[in-house]
Amino acid sequence: MLYVCDENFKRLGIIGSFSYLLWRKRYTSHGEAELHVDVSMKNIELLQKGNILFRKDDNEAMYIYYRGFTEDNSGNDQLVIKCFTVVRWFDRRILWEKYNFQDTPDNIIRHMVFFTCLNPTDKRRVIPGLNFPYKPILEEVIQFQISYANLLEQIESLCNTYELGIKSVFDGKNLSFDLYKGTDRTINQSMNPRCILSKNFSNVLSRNYEEADNDFKNTVLVAGAGEDAARKLASIEQGSGLSRRELFVDARDLSATKKVGEEEVPISDEEYTLLLKQRGLEKLLEYEEFISFDCEIDVTKDNTKYGRDFFLGDIITIRDDTLGVIMNSRIVEADEIYRNSVKSLVVKVGKSVPTLPEKVKRMVKS
Repeated sequence: MLYVCDENFKRLGIIGSFSYLLWRKRYTSHGEAELHVDVSMKNIELLQKGNILFRKDDNEAMYIYYRGFTEDNSGNDQLVIKCFTVVRWFDRRILWEKYNFQDTPDNIIRHMVFFTCLNPTDKRRVIPGLNFPYKPILEEVIQFQISYANLLEQIESLCNTYELGIKSVFDGKNLSFDLYKGTDRTINQSMNPRCILSKNFSNVLSRNYEEADNDFKNTVLVAGAGEDAARKLASIEQGSGLSRRELFVDARDLSATKKVGEEEVPISDEEYTLLLKQRGLEKLLEYEEFISFDCEIDVTKDNTKYGRDFFLGDIITIRDDTLGVIMNSRIVEADEIYRNSVKSLVVKVGKSVPTLPEKVKRMVKS
């Protein structure tokens, strides 16, 4: 059952039946949904662009951005609705000036939202009804400079770089946003209940594994402010010989000054080097080795239940003896699919991540 409300969270009605629903949630970025329902005046009136869909058994809300009409295999008219999670509302704002942050990545995200959506100088930019409570997550402080960029893109970039999850939390009346870290449920730890997905344990129906390194880079030279021999440079370097894969990043947009009060003052060489390395790290993460493992989970089995034993963003163990694959990986995407009331679940995991926090810290500071 799906509930519908308007942009002001006023309850409008219920969608009690549908032929197809895809409810896709992502860890570090916004999710999406697709709904197919019979064409009726009720459905047409309820499912207007901008209206919000939510479920009692899920705390993320989706807003409608697309409507279309088609025929199913039996020739029946269907109304097709496409949605994004309301996290994508942040795509409607840009950073209107230059900001220099020296803070944790999660606090930097909160500051950006505060300055652009919650308490901007121009009150016309306020997005009403938003709440972003403070909840400290990370401890490492970074140097970060950004100006005149899309807010959502910067949020998702920081979430990807520092393995942070972002989601909307909607209870049918109130909306807030939450940053969070998934739980380590791998076989290597003993603090939390373990989660192992494997055909051997009869909780995986099918799987698809891919890996590629055609775009992989592990060394970056970043060039910032200045000209010719005076240009400021920083690098992150790994590997040698054929294992070394180099990338150049032009970061001339990173200013060598910052505003203190009403005055522009020079940024110290140490701070500016950290800014350049932060930019380099973000770019390197765009060129990581590609490893993907999609698993269709058997929702009828009680030994490993999504939403009870493991959640989006958790790090779990994947084991496939046929492929010779054992990997500890984060669940980065979860698709709940309903076809004529029959549910299936497909989860996607990223590359192996147990040492990523240490890797990020080492690369930025090296």
